[in-house]
Amino acid sequence: MKYAILSDIHANAEALRRVLADAAQNGADRIVCLGDVVGYGPLPAETLALVRQAASLVLAGNHDDAVSGRGSAEAFNGLAADAVTRHRAALSADDLAWMKGLPYVGTLDGARAAHGDFVDPPKFYYVDDAEGAAANFAATDAPLLFVGHTHIPALAVVGDSGTVHLTGPQDFTLEPNKRYIVNPGSVGYPREANGVCQSSYVLYDASARTIEFRFLPFSVASVMARGRAVARPRRRLGLAVAALGAAALAALLAVVLKPTTRTVTKTVTETRVVAVDKADDPALLLARKELTLRPDDRKVRANLRLAPGPAELTIDFRDPNGQPVGAPFRRTIKESYRQAHKIPDGAISALFSVRRAAATDTPRIAAFAPTAAPR
Repeated sequence: MKYAILSDIHANAEALRRVLADAAQNGADRIVCLGDVVGYGPLPAETLALVRQAASLVLAGNHDDAVSGRGSAEAFNGLAADAVTRHRAALSADDLAWMKGLPYVGTLDGARAAHGDFVDPPKFYYVDDAEGAAANFAATDAPLLFVGHTHIPALAVVGDSGTVHLTGPQDFTLEPNKRYIVNPGSVGYPREANGVCQSSYVLYDASARTIEFRFLPFSVASVMARGRAVARPRRRLGLAVAALGAAALAALLAVVLKPTTRTVTKTVTETRVVAVDKADDPALLLARKELTLRPDDRKVRANLRLAPGPAELTIDFRDPNGQPVGAPFRRTIKESYRQAHKIPDGAISALFSVRRAAATDTPRIAAFAPTAAPR
C-alpha cells in the first residue's frame, strides 16, 4: 500500500489539485491529510470538498478546529483570525460538523499520524527541535510518526543511542533499529527556502518501507483573495503568502501589478490581497498574553526572560473597538526585557506576543508575566 501524506492545504484548491495529480501519477493508493484543510487561503469550500472526496483519512488541524468552533482562535492574529470568520461563513453546516468530528490522531500500516504532535494532540504543539522530537518518541512506541503544522518538510531520527538527529527532507528506507518523525511540509502555504517556494508532500510505501519527499512548483497567485466586493476602506497592497522571500515576492508583484483594463458600470468590484508577515504566521508564535488595562494604568512591562534566546517581542495596544492605538513596539530580545512602556491615550488593552525571529530559531521562554501599573 502506498500512501500520499499531505498537510497544511489551507484552502488552496489549485495547489491541492496539482499534488493529487502528482500522487496519482506516482501510484498512491490512498491519500492521508494531516490537517489544516482550511485557514488563510481563498477557497475553503472547494478545497474541503476535494479533501472529503479524495482522502481516506483526515485529521484535525488547529485552523480546522478554529473554523468548526471546536477549538479557539484566540492565539491567531491578522490574516489567520480574519480567515476563521470568512471560512466559517463560506462552509455549509455539514462541512462544519464534519470538521468538528475529525480525529486528532490516526493510524496507518505501522505508522501514526497527527497534525501537531503526540504529547497532547488537541493543543497542536510544534515538533521543530530535538527536544520536541524526543518527547514525541516517548509519547508513542510507533516506529514511524507523521506530523505537519510547521509548514517545513523535515525529518527526525533516533536509533539505539537514544540521540535524536534532525535533518532536512531526504528519501530513505526504514530500518528496524530506528524510529522516525516525518513532516511532509505544506501543500498550500509553504515556506520559502533558498529563494524557492514549493508545495511538498510525502509518499509512504508501507510494503517497501520507503519514504519519498515530493516537491512541486508553487503558484504564488493561488493564495491571493479572489475577486469579491470589499466594503471596508481600501488598504495597502500586500501578499497573502507565508514567509515570502525575494523570488516569490517578485513573482507575485509581476502578477498583481500588471496593468489591466476594467469596464465599470454601477459598482466596482476589486480584488484585495492582504499582507502577511511574521506577526501573522502561527508557526513562529511562541506565546501571547493580553492585559486588560485599568483607567489609572500608565505603563506596561513584558517581564520576559528567555533561556535561551533570541526571540521577537511585540506589544500592541488596542482601543475599545479592537483597533490598534499607535504603532506596535517590536524588538528582538536576547535574554530578558523588563523595560516599561507608556500606555497611549485611548488604549484599553495591551497584547504581548513572543515569536521566533525565523523558523529555524529555537528560543525557550523561561518567564513571561506582563504587568500594568499606574507608573
